[in-house]
Amino acid sequence: MGDWRAFGARRYRPFQLLAVAQGFIGVLTGPAITIPLLLALGAHPALATILSVLPVLGTTAQRLVPTLLDRTEGNLRGLVLLAVTIGEPRGLILAAIVCWAAAGGLPHPVAIGLLALVVGTQGSLGAIGYGLLQGWYQIILPDEERRLIGPRLSGVTLGIGAVVLLPLAILIDGWVHAIGLYAYAVPYAIAGAAGVAAAVLERRLPSPGRVRVPRAKPEPGANDHRLRRLAGVLMLASLAGGLSPFLTVYAISVLGTGPGFAIAISAVSSATLVAASVVFSSQLRRGSSSRLLRHSFLIRGTALFVALAAFPANPLAPAILIVVAILLAVGDTAGQLSANERLYRLAVGPSVIAFQVRFVLANVGCYTAGMVVAATVMLLGGFPSFAILFGSAGTVRFLAARYTELSDRRSTETVPPANR
Repeated sequence: MGDWRAFGARRYRPFQLLAVAQGFIGVLTGPAITIPLLLALGAHPALATILSVLPVLGTTAQRLVPTLLDRTEGNLRGLVLLAVTIGEPRGLILAAIVCWAAAGGLPHPVAIGLLALVVGTQGSLGAIGYGLLQGWYQIILPDEERRLIGPRLSGVTLGIGAVVLLPLAILIDGWVHAIGLYAYAVPYAIAGAAGVAAAVLERRLPSPGRVRVPRAKPEPGANDHRLRRLAGVLMLASLAGGLSPFLTVYAISVLGTGPGFAIAISAVSSATLVAASVVFSSQLRRGSSSRLLRHSFLIRGTALFVALAAFPANPLAPAILIVVAILLAVGDTAGQLSANERLYRLAVGPSVIAFQVRFVLANVGCYTAGMVVAATVMLLGGFPSFAILFGSAGTVRFLAARYTELSDRRSTETVPPANR
């Protein structure tokens, strides 16, 4: 708690407010809302799954960042602000599309296409801007401060998600019954307002100065082999992420629940993410990121095999899905925080951006491959298709745990001081 009190200092206020805004944007334009909406518009579960994660596929454009930095003389701040100004207020356009479709002026297949276009383009820009923002933090903050506020910013963002989704899960079924598709325009409009606020808040952050991404090192660094090993493990994680079906899709399409329960799954996940981030952020400040990363894969692999017990004939299937959502959220939080921390300890400043740019195509390629396989398997329909995906994704998670390199030291797996 002392770390959280230190995080509450006034000088961190712009970071805190930005994390709050990003919390609204992330959950209200993400799969928690988009998947029930797409299924309500008549999209096949496989199509709804693919369309909801288009921003992940769009992050391959991050490969252009070094060239853009060269052409703008290292203006990282300008690139981030441009990306978020276009991408973050996307909720306003999504709300307009939903209202148009609800009013009967837009056929549902056309509405699905427009939603995919906005989610894919503006969502990708928002995701790229968010990724570059992490490199921005790495540059402007001393390492000790970065370890303090970085994981806690993620905790604030996740906390907002939990606070927002829980009442929405309770109310959405009633709204849909009363006003139809208009119900989905409400969270999108709120997200759009938060996106405008985020674009304004990012202009208040200290400038990172002129940033050049190193294209190649003159000689291999001490941690290069560890970075390559980390990249390989994260590629396995991306493959598993693509294979893993959304629990909300499974709940609606196989168990036959309403959108309220599907959103409740996301709310429980977000609440768990908050609690887990409080614990793991404190552990990571002084502990081993590699060990936590391995544990995260084991937790998520176990959760995916537990999901096999949530078959339709089991009256406890909804409760099992909640348990699975909790376990996956714990594993996701541990994995995200530990992977980022591992990277920050092995690379600094522009080298972080260089790593992200170098391996983004491979990671997205693995994720896309997993998604293609998952979508193909989903065409089989029913519980068997999802059982195949749960088992396959869980197996890959265990493989990632097997190949995760463990550091010999718990708190000193950082780059040498001379390289800081």
